[in-house]
Amino acid sequence: MKFTIPTQELNAGISTVVKAMGSRTTISILEGIYTEASGDSLLLRCTDLSLQIETTIPAAIEEEGACVMPGRLFSELVRRLPGEDTEIYTDKDTVYISSGRARTNMQSESASEFHSMPNVKEEYSVSLAQGTLKSMIRQCIFASAQDDSKPILTGVLLEMRPDELCMVALDGYRLALRREKLLNGMDEKDAVIPARSLLEIGRMLEDREDAVKVIFSGTHVMMDMGHTKVTTRLLDGEFIRYKQILPDGQSTRVQINRQELLDSIERVSLMAREGKKNHIRFSFSSDTLNLSANSEIGSSQEELTINLIGNDLDIAFNAKYFSDVLKVLEDDELFLDMNNNISPCVVRPVQGERFYYLVLPVRLFTGA
Repeated sequence: MKFTIPTQELNAGISTVVKAMGSRTTISILEGIYTEASGDSLLLRCTDLSLQIETTIPAAIEEEGACVMPGRLFSELVRRLPGEDTEIYTDKDTVYISSGRARTNMQSESASEFHSMPNVKEEYSVSLAQGTLKSMIRQCIFASAQDDSKPILTGVLLEMRPDELCMVALDGYRLALRREKLLNGMDEKDAVIPARSLLEIGRMLEDREDAVKVIFSGTHVMMDMGHTKVTTRLLDGEFIRYKQILPDGQSTRVQINRQELLDSIERVSLMAREGKKNHIRFSFSSDTLNLSANSEIGSSQEELTINLIGNDLDIAFNAKYFSDVLKVLEDDELFLDMNNNISPCVVRPVQGERFYYLVLPVRLFTGA
């Protein structure tokens, strides 16, 4: 194998794929970067067998071939190479790397020993703009479960319908749902993607209209972004029937400015965090919301102007759970829909039906 490649592009490609490189693995070769020179491009691939990222980079190929580079060492070396271009060639198990005045050699492993994830044989697929998918992931993934007590909840549900794609995440305390209209929908299909994989995919997507094709098999999904492809396994099991927990109607509806509410929660929660629990009391009355929190060292409260329709209400929430959703929304005005102080609060934009967030209250004690 022998090729020459722009150093900056090689470094960018390595930085992309190493996000899937195995770290705590008993299969040592997965700590490497599969490198294949073929045609007029270089293929780089890393996997931990639950997530795989590969990317292709234009290169001047003199001799085709493949090997597995030592991942950490190769990555750190390329990041520091001085030349605009880098020449790499192999002689048996040794890799020789030249860039500017720098010369390095290192041992490689056989490409035939590398464990790649299976090719995704398309059973169904959907295409949408990269920016749209990035937004959907950002506005849902924070509500996925962080522990493995219910493994299915560590994933995000994708519901594909003839005219719509719906993404849902929940952890038992809150739920985030994001819808997007599709021009090329399909018959009803559901899949649950690990949140960790979606997080990496979201970081790689760009805010632009270029399409990403989401390809499903029975056990895996691949995000095809053109030069870069991400493959991950799907989670087994049936996702919680979340529609059964969505409230039907409300007795209290509050219209409020999102940024003003977020700023107030973050100020009041400074005191809430000094206590044993990060809880804030919301007292809705007439045209005023009073936010308050107490701890052993003091108390904090703040008033906001609101538009209230329906009943006055005292209710309390985990401050982080409430601020998390306010940070990912972009709308200026929101509705907060509630029935009583023991039933969920629904947060949604005043305009549109694309986003729906549900958060459970915490028990309200006197003086909370």
